[in-house]
Amino acid sequence: MCNPTSIAEGRATARLTTVAAVFCILFFAFSLPAAHALNVRLEGDRLWLHAEDVSLHELMRGFAHIGVRVKLDPELDGRVHAHIEDEDAERALSDLFEAVGYVFIWEVMDGPLGPWPKLAEMQVFRTGNRRDARPLFDETDTFRVMRMPDGSGIEYIADEIIIGFGPGSDQDAIRVLIRQLGGTVVESLPELGIYRIRLPPGTNIPALVDQLTRNPLVAAVEPNYAYRTPAPVRADEMSPAAAPISVRAPRDGAPPVAVLDSGLTMLPDMEGLVAGGFNALQPDQPITDTAGHGTQMALIASGLIPPGGTQTEGNGVPVLAIRAFNDDGITSNFAQMRSVFYAAQQGAKVLNMSWGSPANSAFLQHAITEAEREGLTVVASAGNEPLNQPMYPAAYADVIAVGAALPDGSPWPQSNYGDFIFVSAPGTARFPVGHQGEPGAYAGTSIASAYVSYALGLYAAQNPNATPAQIREALRKAIQTEDRAWDRQRGHGLLDRRALERLLQ
Repeated sequence: MCNPTSIAEGRATARLTTVAAVFCILFFAFSLPAAHALNVRLEGDRLWLHAEDVSLHELMRGFAHIGVRVKLDPELDGRVHAHIEDEDAERALSDLFEAVGYVFIWEVMDGPLGPWPKLAEMQVFRTGNRRDARPLFDETDTFRVMRMPDGSGIEYIADEIIIGFGPGSDQDAIRVLIRQLGGTVVESLPELGIYRIRLPPGTNIPALVDQLTRNPLVAAVEPNYAYRTPAPVRADEMSPAAAPISVRAPRDGAPPVAVLDSGLTMLPDMEGLVAGGFNALQPDQPITDTAGHGTQMALIASGLIPPGGTQTEGNGVPVLAIRAFNDDGITSNFAQMRSVFYAAQQGAKVLNMSWGSPANSAFLQHAITEAEREGLTVVASAGNEPLNQPMYPAAYADVIAVGAALPDGSPWPQSNYGDFIFVSAPGTARFPVGHQGEPGAYAGTSIASAYVSYALGLYAAQNPNATPAQIREALRKAIQTEDRAWDRQRGHGLLDRRALERLLQ
C-alpha cells in the first residue's frame, strides 16, 4: 500500500536547443561491459544507475523494469552516459534531466521495513510540453512469464520474487540483503508483511528462491507465480436455449459478490447490478474487459445469465468487478493478493475466482485465510481438465471448490475432480459477449463457480451476519441428499434448482 508524498518538477534550461534532445551526461569516466550497458536500481530514495551509451527509451525502460511508471515525450530522443552510485535519487535525476522538463512523483510504502520511499512515476518532456508525455513500458499490466524447469507447468513472472522477513528482523541487514541481490522493492502488502522485489533481467528465480529459503533473515519466499484465465470452451452442441430471466434489483443492503477476473464490459441490462470496480493492475485505469471472461462471470454471478438447466428469478446480486488479469488473460500472485484484500475491504461477502493453477502458493493461501477472517467466503473453479489433481486456489482449505455439470445434472466430462471438490454446479451457458471469440454457448468450471457465487450472494443477502463457515455449512446441507454420498466429481452434491431453493428457504 502506498501513499503519495511529494512531486518534484524541473524546467528545461537553455541547454536544450533542438526537439531531439541529445543527452551527453557523464558523472564519472566509467566503462561497462556490453552485457551491462544499463543497470538501474533504487533503494528507497537512493539510486544506482550505470548507463553506457544507451538511448533515452532504453533508460526509461530500465526504470519501468523496476516498477516505476514512465511517461516520455515521443519527440525526445538521444543517448545517455551515466554512472551514479548510491546517490540521492531526486537530486541525481534532476541533474540527469536538467536539459529538459521532468516530473518525479514519490510515494511511501508501508511494510516491515517501516515507511519506504518509492519513486512511483517519472515524466520527461520538452520544455512546456508536459501534456505530450505518453505512458511507456507499463510492466504492471504486461507480464513476462517463465516456466519452472521441473516439468510441473507452473509459471512465474520473470525477475520477481515475493519475500517476507521474520518478526523483529534487523532492518539494516534486510537492506543489505536486498542490495546484494541487486533488487528493488516495487511494492508491499502490509497486511501480510511481504514485499514484491524486482531483480536484474535474466535472474535465475528458482535457484535464487532455493538459496533464500536457507537465509535466516527470510521467513518465506516464492516466485511471483503467474496465473491465466482458462482457455475458452465452446459448447453450442450441449447448451440449450437460455431460460427465461426474471431478475429484480438486489435486495436493499445486499453485500456484493466480488468477481476477480479480467474486468467488465458494461451491458445495458447490468445497470443497477454493478456495485463498483477496481483495476488491481493499474488502479488509475478503467476495468475494461477486452478478453470477455470477466464479463461472462459477472453476468452469471449477478443472476442475469442462468446456466443451462437452471433459472434465475427474484433478486439479483450486486457485483464488484475486479480487473486482475490483463488483456492476455495473465496475472501475478501479488496482484491476486491485492485483489483479495480489496474485496474484503469493500465489504464483499463472497469472492469468485473462476481460474486455477497447479502453483500452491503459501502467500496466496495466507491472504485468503486472512480475508476469510474478515468475513469473505471464497469460491473457485476446479479446472477444465479431468486430471484428478488439485488446482489452486480451489484446493486451499476452506475455499469452496466447484466442479461442473451438464444441463441434465450429469458431470461435465472435462471437469477436474479429486479430494478437494466441495460442490458441483451447472457449467454451460449462453452469453451475449464472447471470451476471446464470438458470443454464444460456453462451458467450464468457471461458469459453475460463478453460479455457486450467485447462490451464496443471495444467501448472504438473506443472512448478513453469517460467517464463512456458516455459509459453507448451509451450502453443504442444501446440496447433500440421503441417496448420494460425497464423491470426487460432485463433492457433497449438485447445486441444481431444488438445492438452491433449499439453500434460500
